Amino acid sequence: MTEQKHVRPVTVQLDGIVFALQRHGGISVYFRELLQRLRRDAISTLFTLDGTPLQTALPAGGVLTTLARPARLMERYRRCRVPASTAPSVFHSSYYRRSRDASLPTVVTVHDFTYERFATGPRRWLHSAQKFAAIRSAQTVVCISQATRDDLLEFVGLRADQQSHVILNGVSEVFRPLSLPPPERPFVLFVGQRAAYKNFARVLTALTFLPELELRCVGGGVFESAELQHTSLAVRQRVKHLGFIDDEQLNVLYNQALCLVYPSRYEGFGIPVAEAMRAGCPVVSIDCKAVREVGGDAIIVSDDEPEALARAILQTIDSARRAACVANGVAVAARYSWEDTYRATLQVYRELSGVV
Repeated sequence: MTEQKHVRPVTVQLDGIVFALQRHGGISVYFRELLQRLRRDAISTLFTLDGTPLQTALPAGGVLTTLARPARLMERYRRCRVPASTAPSVFHSSYYRRSRDASLPTVVTVHDFTYERFATGPRRWLHSAQKFAAIRSAQTVVCISQATRDDLLEFVGLRADQQSHVILNGVSEVFRPLSLPPPERPFVLFVGQRAAYKNFARVLTALTFLPELELRCVGGGVFESAELQHTSLAVRQRVKHLGFIDDEQLNVLYNQALCLVYPSRYEGFGIPVAEAMRAGCPVVSIDCKAVREVGGDAIIVSDDEPEALARAILQTIDSARRAACVANGVAVAARYSWEDTYRATLQVYRELSGVV
């Protein structure tokens, strides 16, 4: 009779600190997608939430246990506590924290190196110190794109005994083509933050060459007076900020927009690019490494000068070029699945836990 080998099940401690740091954002979407599938597949998961959540993570249930705890002073920068009553086999923080139990196998997901590229002073030093310490202490590092892995090697490096994996982000199935009437006035769409490296000011200037088009903006907070002060009244009257909207509403905008304009100089992945393509919305970008990785040959790549951006946007009016962008975009976006992201991440957990 063959002896049965006992295999210890995976037990994940997922530190939910990001849900106490942001009201919405790509990182919290990423971890919410992992959490709901861990619960679905009955993978024993302890979700620790230190501090007051700014958004709903996921209701506990089944083998998902949520442990909510008051935040300590400077909680986000402190090591995450491991409850004495549990015995997790792997630790995964949602935002660059280390476990108090240094012997616990650890996964860290690296989303980008925006701070390292663009921030300065104490803000960057504090962020990078925490991030680099988490990366260096982890057994396995997950990068959300090859572009991010290249940055990892540039800024931090990897130990000889460290594992690294490129596991691409997914895209919600909410985003899909719809049959909708055209909007009253054609518009281009801008989604997300408007920091300097996002080149929003260049989009505003490009509007001067596109007098028939509106610009509709989603997310990124309300406009500050400085953002529009050098813009003519004629342009300002065609710029609308729609605030925070849910994915269903965003999908409608992708379906109605002439294109998504996404001229960011730097991204770790660029989820709006994949969302737009999945919804059948053409994408105009500039030569950004991660965006080109995600969009492939489906996107229209422009110089970052405003007049060049305007010319690229106008290409999406041409019916043949538009049809090619839409068809190629839908095909490329099919590569990005949260289910695939989850399956690859679960395999990382199993390998670290000795469950293969």
